[in-house]
Amino acid sequence: MKYLLDHIKKEIKLHSLEEDPNECCGLILEIDKDLRIMKCKNISKDKLNNFEIGPHDYLRGEKRGKIKAYYHSHPNDEIGTFSDIDKKVSLGHGIPLIMYSIKNNKFFEYIS
Repeated sequence: MKYLLDHIKKEIKLHSLEEDPNECCGLILEIDKDLRIMKCKNISKDKLNNFEIGPHDYLRGEKRGKIKAYYHSHPNDEIGTFSDIDKKVSLGHGIPLIMYSIKNNKFFEYIS
């Protein structure tokens, strides 16, 4: 998990806890050779079980830097299961998807 540096993990954890019980979502960007997160608004109709990043956040991310990965949280998932939708998002954009499980305090990565 080359994008999960300590400061990135810390920021994703904090974002996840801020949005709990809803899923949080965001982008991991490379800006001037540094990795940073960009929090995004979850526009899904079912925020408890899904995430969706809106087109405005994608554009904002692309303007700020190179999108290296997506991230989101699973507040109630204990085993780190990526949904079919999660996999399609990663495959469709050709970049890794990071998931943080709040219940067991672990990160998981799906690479398309």
